[in-house]
Amino acid sequence: VKNKDVLLDGDISLNVHDVDECVVTDSKWLEFMVNQIVSNSIKYIDRGQEKTIEIWTEPLGDGKALHIKDNGIGIPQSDIPLVCRKSFTGENGRKHAKSTGMGLYIIDNLCRQLGHKLDITSKVDEYTDVSIVFGHNDIYKIG
Repeated sequence: VKNKDVLLDGDISLNVHDVDECVVTDSKWLEFMVNQIVSNSIKYIDRGQEKTIEIWTEPLGDGKALHIKDNGIGIPQSDIPLVCRKSFTGENGRKHAKSTGMGLYIIDNLCRQLGHKLDITSKVDEYTDVSIVFGHNDIYKIG
């Protein structure tokens, strides 16, 4: 993980499990997306509690989902439909000066270009779970 030093300095636990899955995607763009999501988790994690980021995969219908979940400040439900809009920073972004509103916008666009889907669930003051859903698509044909 590109964010190793920040995780160590911030005393943030990284729990990676059940990731022995194969998906068809572009490995460099996937690495970029995962690092961006982890970077967001670090940025919005609550400094007053035990800080954890958990990464795992799960089968999902005909595909698989890669989850990156933190126990940070969460996203208000009213902001979730908007967080992938260009330059949208929302309620949390106004509290954090380093927010540009570009990270999730770029990830969402990359997911669509690669034939994946970005899914975000969150509860304020509890967690944010950002998932990249890999499914059967026409972009990558095997055989």
